[in-house]
Amino acid sequence: MTYKTILFDVDNTLIDSAAIAATVFHEVAAKYGVDVPAKTVRGLVGIPTDKIIQQLKLGHATEINTDFTREIGTHKDELRLFDGIHETWAKLRALGLEIGVVTSRTAAEVQSDLGNFPEITSLPIIVTADKTTEHKPSGAPLEYAIKQHGLAKAETMYVGDTVYDMQSALNAGIDFASATWGALPTTDFSKATYQPEEPTDLLEIVRK
Repeated sequence: MTYKTILFDVDNTLIDSAAIAATVFHEVAAKYGVDVPAKTVRGLVGIPTDKIIQQLKLGHATEINTDFTREIGTHKDELRLFDGIHETWAKLRALGLEIGVVTSRTAAEVQSDLGNFPEITSLPIIVTADKTTEHKPSGAPLEYAIKQHGLAKAETMYVGDTVYDMQSALNAGIDFASATWGALPTTDFSKATYQPEEPTDLLEIVRK
């Protein structure tokens, strides 16, 4: 078996959350007189909220960021794991693989919004946006996970739903599998190492 560790993005890789986040961001921005279509935000989900605000060149950046963080927390009970995640994780562990997450959420957001998912918050490897000064698509978050936990790059794979996730893996020098089940259908994953359609497809990849 080639891989010993599988690192996952969280939003729209493990948890079906991007549509909710995009809608909430649209509503928060509207309070400050800015019309940001939810579709536009959906295409940017995968990088930290402050980076989305910067990319959209929005005013009231601090207020929007603060309000979004508060408002998204009120929707946490609407979040759910994608079908097949529990089964896939159980079988990956049975094969002896370690699981971790590398997310653009901050540690505070993970604790406040993901309280219904102890299977995520109790993982031994959790890298949040406040662990590094550079974020996806930089390879820094994955490099941090690798260094802090003594992982071997050749034995580590990252799974994510956006081009930012893929670019982060490429920049860190590790293999990447697209979370096709949660990605936008227009996402170009041609540079991905693997393009599994469902979470359970990862099992065939690690058995090769």
